[in-house]
Amino acid sequence: MKALTLLLLMALPVAAVAQTDTNTKVSLLDGTVHQGALTLISPEEVELQVDSASVKLPMSDIMLIDFPETKSVVSDQPQIVSFVDGSQLNCAGANRTAMELTVSSATFGELRIANKNVHSIRLQADNPAYRSQWNTFLKRETDRDLLIVAKRDGSGLDFLAGVVSAIGSEKTEFLLDGETVPVPAARVYGVVFASMISTESAQPVNVTSAARVTSHSGDQFAASTIRFSNGAFEIETAWGQSLQVASTLIRSIDLSSGRVQYLSDLEPLEERLDGIDPDGSLLAGLISKEEEALLFGPRRDTTMERTSRLRLRGREFSKGLCIHSRTEISWALDEKYTSLDCLVGIDDEVAYSGKHIVALKITGDGNVLFEKNIATTDDPLPLQLPLSGVSTLTILVDFGDNESTCDWLNLADAKLLIAKEKQK
Repeated sequence: MKALTLLLLMALPVAAVAQTDTNTKVSLLDGTVHQGALTLISPEEVELQVDSASVKLPMSDIMLIDFPETKSVVSDQPQIVSFVDGSQLNCAGANRTAMELTVSSATFGELRIANKNVHSIRLQADNPAYRSQWNTFLKRETDRDLLIVAKRDGSGLDFLAGVVSAIGSEKTEFLLDGETVPVPAARVYGVVFASMISTESAQPVNVTSAARVTSHSGDQFAASTIRFSNGAFEIETAWGQSLQVASTLIRSIDLSSGRVQYLSDLEPLEERLDGIDPDGSLLAGLISKEEEALLFGPRRDTTMERTSRLRLRGREFSKGLCIHSRTEISWALDEKYTSLDCLVGIDDEVAYSGKHIVALKITGDGNVLFEKNIATTDDPLPLQLPLSGVSTLTILVDFGDNESTCDWLNLADAKLLIAKEKQK
């Protein structure tokens, strides 16, 4: 079997690897998908065997390598370790010393992770009653470790701020006001570690130079190199550990980092909601501008309800914009992108309540790139609009039928393709 190495956006020594999976899907930046038997991955290209023909795809054009026949499972490991780069792994048996965190992964075996790479660890099984509080703690930036404990009456979570000096199976050692306090493991729900980005040695991993690997049990982490031989992957992680993984345990390899910019993640240059009802209508002016903005301002990666993902004709999207009439949003592109790709339509939440129309206009530096009235009865419309040389992108969602009913326009999976000379 040939040996192959996947060089992922960094100039590293490489060789080639054979992949015997007969159902590998490779998605390109332009939206096309190729499917077949994977025979080669090199720094320059991926080669598929499709109907006895060899198809070679440039590595620089690839967004995703997917293994659709890998069976997904729900992890039964109770702990989750989260990294400063956004990686997340299911685990058990956490043990932390002054230098590193050691955990056991059902997929990857023993993991040894330098403390500077760890953002937090949930030490107990997920408790739905605590989930919201735990997620709030995860968003906090703190110069001290947060020891998160369950209240004795079970009513919620509480915390102490100090220094976690050690984590073991029996207890967590916590330094509080100069005194070490041993906290029984059963009491500790998790730990959010102090932010250490102020020192050079603790800078977060630069994930723009890495692939994102997803396992069959939902683990996600950054990898600097990936090799495959004899039915197993050899993965060099972004935190510097080599892992041996069976091919049946990898679900996908995402190469999009540094190649696309999702529009919902890009800070707008200007965002304006003029009003959710046309001037002169019976409903215009019934609520304040502040309430309109709160209830109907543009949503990023969710619908107007904030709790639901974007959906078009039954297909769900994790990224995109939901924009209500009449809203105008502009972004500074600074000539960094070559195109805008998205799927446009009225969200399923409101699309089945009769025929209603929204007007969409997209301009680049004042030049109209796309303009169309979109009805609730229309099939979702794929767009690929050229943006080379464009400095400012503007999207206007307006009243298409002079009323606001069902005006939830989705730009699903909206992404800007970064010009190759601008890629990191």
